[in-house]
Amino acid sequence: MAGVVTLIKEDHQRLESVFKKLEAQQGDVTALLQQVAELLVPHAKAEEQVVYPAIKAIIPDESQDVEDGLAEHQHVEETLQQLLAMDPDAPGADGLLAAMIGEVRHHVEEEEQDILPAFAEAATNQQLGELGRQFTEAKEAALAEWRAGAKGSGPS
Repeated sequence: MAGVVTLIKEDHQRLESVFKKLEAQQGDVTALLQQVAELLVPHAKAEEQVVYPAIKAIIPDESQDVEDGLAEHQHVEETLQQLLAMDPDAPGADGLLAAMIGEVRHHVEEEEQDILPAFAEAATNQQLGELGRQFTEAKEAALAEWRAGAKGSGPS
């Protein structure tokens, strides 16, 4: 099992590749947004449940950055929900999409430049490996929950 820092960075790369397709308008915007949701939402939930508490415990000085990350997750998820609910050609949709992508990229940069390197240095390899396992399990559970909720949100 890869360490949690590696797994997080791999998720970031997968997300960036979908963002590039969205920006280049390669494919169905709605389907690409659904891909973003299925990558982003479980990733964020797993970070919130597993990674962020570990960072706060191991590096208390990073607590404010972790709190900022939580707020960013919440805002991005709300924006994503808005985008999924609207017609991709609706006025303002492209601006909302650009804003969400920009916010996620800013968040990723902060994590990869500041928080994750400090965490990788402070935690043991054993801790990082165990957190990787927990992160993967939390992501799988969150994805199943997301998919169940997405199916259940249609007309009843």
